[in-house]
Amino acid sequence: MPGFETSNWTAVTVRQSQAFRRPDGRVSIGLWTQEIGPIAFEVDQQAIDVLRKNLQDAERLLHRQVGHA
Repeated sequence: MPGFETSNWTAVTVRQSQAFRRPDGRVSIGLWTQEIGPIAFEVDQQAIDVLRKNLQDAERLLHRQVGHA
């Protein structure tokens, strides 16, 4: 997203996650965080595709050695 400012974000440590279908039929991903406990966010196929891409990017960043481009 253009102009996505990250300096004001609250960072949490994810301890566990789970996908589930809510009673109304919508699908959510639940995250159990160390700092704020359980949270959930609703997803659709577009959100899943975006998350999948960002998780791949995050994995690349984790495996990249510090100080190397």
